[in-house]
Amino acid sequence: MNAQDEPAREHPAPARTHPTVSIISRALLASAAVVGIVAVSLHLGSGGVWWPLHASGDAVSEADANLRMAQFATLAPLQLSLVPPSESKAALDGMRLEPRAKAALAETLATSGQETPRGANAASAPSAVASASPKLEPRRLAWVTLWDTDAEDGDVVRLDSEGYSRTITLAKQPVTFAIPVPPDGIIKVTGIRDGEGGGITVGLASGASRAVFPIMSEGQTLGLKVSFDR
Repeated sequence: MNAQDEPAREHPAPARTHPTVSIISRALLASAAVVGIVAVSLHLGSGGVWWPLHASGDAVSEADANLRMAQFATLAPLQLSLVPPSESKAALDGMRLEPRAKAALAETLATSGQETPRGANAASAPSAVASASPKLEPRRLAWVTLWDTDAEDGDVVRLDSEGYSRTITLAKQPVTFAIPVPPDGIIKVTGIRDGEGGGITVGLASGASRAVFPIMSEGQTLGLKVSFDR
């Protein structure tokens, strides 16, 4: 009997593998995992109760917040570092004033107090009424530095001193500029924007003196007591 005449025998068919199907399955699983992660992130961003994968914004503990408030309340007046006359022009240039306001401030900085001329005798001295008039005190400038004491998350504050106002986006890198010395001894700082939550965290320094403010909210204004050599 020839080989081709042999009756055919039945054999179980071998299992077939489909590599393409396996690759597609793995891709679908990976896509599902990505979708799950995105869904969790969206849930957290919309106010969900799960903890975020990456926390942003300031995270000052309640104990630290209370400590900052207590220390600020008992803080001695901050000693201002006055701008020496040799640095007045550079200080004015860095204040970002309009030309007219800059010229007006420069003029008041150059104003000297009223004094009796040297060598004047009693006959040539001003009358008692005139001498009793208040002495005109010249305005002076002082250096101040602002920075974000915690996370650099876009906190914004406004500083006001003796008619001068400056809005600053806080950063870890300190920003230094000049301000007019306030005769009443108060510098005001107002919270403008709380970057990514947790409150506005601001530090202020002048020379070697520094102060850390309590955690501030948007719209809140705090006065910092300052002192200076008259």
